[in-house]
Parts: sequence; C-alpha cells; structure tokens
Amino acid sequence: MKIFHQACRVLAHSHRNKLCPLYVVTRSYSNDDRNYSSQAAVNPYEPVRAPVIPKLTPDAVTEILQRNEVKVSFKSGAGVVNSYCSNQLASNSPIEDRRSEGQCRFTDGLLFGVFDGHSGPTCAQVISERLFNYISAEILPYNTLSSVYKKIESGETQLVKWLGGCNFPTSLNADVHHKSLVKYLHENVSADFESEDRISDSLTTAFERLDSDLLTEAQTLSNDIAVNEECTRTAFSGSCATVAFMQGNDLFIANAGDCRAVMGVQMSNGQWSPIVLSHDHNAYNSNELNRVKSGHPANEGTTVIKQERLLGELAPLRAFGDARFKLKGETQKEILQRWDRHHVPLPRNYYTPPYLSATPEVTHYNLEGKTGFLILATDGLWDCLDPEKAVGLVGAHWEAMGQMGPYTPAAHLSLGEIQSALAQRRFSLRPLDTNVSTHLIRYALCGVGHTFDYDKLAESVSLPPNIVRHYRDDITVTVIFFSGMQ
Repeated sequence: MKIFHQACRVLAHSHRNKLCPLYVVTRSYSNDDRNYSSQAAVNPYEPVRAPVIPKLTPDAVTEILQRNEVKVSFKSGAGVVNSYCSNQLASNSPIEDRRSEGQCRFTDGLLFGVFDGHSGPTCAQVISERLFNYISAEILPYNTLSSVYKKIESGETQLVKWLGGCNFPTSLNADVHHKSLVKYLHENVSADFESEDRISDSLTTAFERLDSDLLTEAQTLSNDIAVNEECTRTAFSGSCATVAFMQGNDLFIANAGDCRAVMGVQMSNGQWSPIVLSHDHNAYNSNELNRVKSGHPANEGTTVIKQERLLGELAPLRAFGDARFKLKGETQKEILQRWDRHHVPLPRNYYTPPYLSATPEVTHYNLEGKTGFLILATDGLWDCLDPEKAVGLVGAHWEAMGQMGPYTPAAHLSLGEIQSALAQRRFSLRPLDTNVSTHLIRYALCGVGHTFDYDKLAESVSLPPNIVRHYRDDITVTVIFFSGMQ
C-alpha cells in the first residue's frame, strides 16, 4: 500500500494539476457542475489509515489498461502514415483528457490531436470536436471554398472524416457550433482573394478563431438556459492542445500548452533518437515566461507569474477557454450572473487582461525518406517519461513485435549470424501489450529497467478516484507510424 499512503499525504492539488488552490483542503465534488466545498484541513503529518483495497490480478490490471485502446491501419499508398494507435488512462473522474483523429474531406491532410482539459472536461471535449473543422476550413483551396461553404451551410456534408471510433455525443450546443463554423467559412469566402496562406499560418488562425468563438458564444444570450450554461462552462474551463497536421511529406505541429509532440527517428546504427517538436508553455520555459511578462506593464512583473503559475493559479501559459484569464472583469460578471451555479472570482492582481492566449507555436518537419514515428501525449505521460525513454520504448516495442512473426533470414547471412539472430529473438522481451500506447502507459506507471513492477502497477490502477488524481494525472497517448513501420 506504499502508493496509497504516499498519495494520501499529498496536498489537495499536486504540482502536476493545472489550477492551484488557495488553501489546503479536502474537497467534495458534484459531477454536474464541478463545484466543490471546503471540508477539513489535511494534516500531512497525521498517520493515514488506508482502507483495504483488494489486489488486482494481472488479467484485471491488463483489462483496465487496454480498455480504451484504438488502432487504425491505412491502405498502402494512402500517404506517409501507415498506422496509428492510441490509448487513455483516467485519473480524474470523469477523465479530463480527450483525443481526436481525422481526415480532411476536401484535401489530403490528416489530423491527430491530444487535448488536456482542466477545471473539468468540457472545454477539452468541445475542442476535440471542433478544432479539426476549423483547421480544415482554413486550409481549403480558394477554388473549392465557395462550393464547400454551401454544402456545410446546408448540412449536406462535413469537413472532417473522423477516424479511430471517435463518436462524439450530440451537444446541446450543436446548432451554436454549426452557426459559428458557417459564419467563419462565410467570412473566408468574402475575404479570400486567391492568396493561399502557409499551413503554419492557417493552423494559427484556426486555433485563434475557435478560441475567440468560444468566448463570443459565452457572451451571446440564448433563449435556452441549458445552452447558455454549456457555453459558459466551456469558456470558463480550459484545455491545452497539441495537433499534428500531415500533408504529403510535411508534418506540422501546432501546440498551445504543455502537451508534447516527440518524433522518433532511427539512426544509421539502428538506435532510436528523439526529436522534440514542441515546447512546453509553462513557467519553466524562459522564452515563454518572457513572452507573457512582456505583454504587461513593468509594475506587474512580480504578480503575472507567481509560484510558477499564471497569476498564481494556472500552470499552462497558453490554453483554450479559461475566460477568467482573458475577459475583462465586468464582462465576466455579466456572463456569470446568468449562470446560477456560483460566482467565479477574478484571479488576484487582475489588472490588464488578457493574460492568456490560445495562439499555438507551430513547427515543421520534413518526413521524406524518414523511418520513424510520432508520439503525441498529454503531460500525464511526460511527467513519468522523458522523450529519450519514450522513443526507446516505442522503437524496442516495434522491433519486438516484428520478432514475434516468422523469421526469414537474408540470403547473404552466414549460419553463425542466423543463429545469433534466432538467439536474440528467443531471449527478447515479449511485449505484454500489442498496442504500443498501452505499453508506454504501463511503463510510465511501473517500469523498472526492462521489466515491470507488478505490485506498483496494481496499486496504481486500484487507487480510489478521490486519491489517484492527487498522485498522477490523466494520460493520453497517440503514436503514429511512418515509412514502412506498422
């Protein structure tokens, strides 16, 4: 019960959580409104009386880990992507992470995204449903823009073909979301003069426009109270986002927040090398820290970032939603007066908003001739694994999976070389998971060298919901394979 005792002594929110409380309290949550009430101070020096938690069997642990697995393979010749797999493991209840994968219907682009929500899952859910549409709309060629706009307006078609079993629930705000997208397309039809934007600019515009629409929708009064509440909940919760857009041999990463994209490339010596394609937008990034501080007067130099958080509260320095860090105080008050749940106070030292932006940092990578893969993951994974270790695990897993099939030696190999290869296959570690995203999650929870600490793993996945969220974060992983890798 080592993990349980350790988790019970953690303060109500650890450094991994997005929002920092003002007091050390235990909290009782309501699933429908995410409200909480202070209960009693936690004494970290008091002995913890842990309840008896039955130890899970290995099969039960594996069932939990593999519950949300996804794997999709593409037909040969369909593009640079051969296949991808994904998985999620919850810490919060409900899980605040989301993932999406899609194919642009009117271009040959592929989109993959991971979204790390905070203050509830609402914003991450909405972003996972809508962002790919905005990106697809922004990259439409001018000669098809007008015809596509008419089809979208009439509901005749969609901009994105969803992959990987993405089955989005019917939102109360489906009509609101559709009207915002149609308006966006109409503005593009009216403003475009056959000047094709660069992909990086298109990704930036799509991120910024969707975030703007979230805030606008929260300020637009509807006759339906439920719609108003949902729009407000979306705008006042938040989400980080990392999106990969692939077209031909071009890979673009658009990142806002602290999810991460890491490329694994095989070197000439057969070793796997990581290439980090995104930067964490938090207070540990000096460039990001200077960017945020430079946007406000010098006399706010000591208050904009406090205790490594924006205004002492928010860990990521870029994110969707989070209206508390973007809208003027008067505007926030007007919106929240219509929301009969509770009043959300302004952050301390809130003088010159906005303090937060959803503008992504975009990087480009040429995939031509490369053998490798891309890992997209929320910070729940990166809290436990560094890029080098994660890339090594994926590469080793791919090689081990290949050794589980029939062996056909090359014609030029000697008998000794064949014997050596067979011996290596015989003693190689057989993966417990065929889905490499699950393999990464399993290792992040309990990996030790080339083995797994089963007791640690069983305890980790057995912790009650009100405890586990203080011990680790939600984890979402998507691994995309390129160039001859399956």
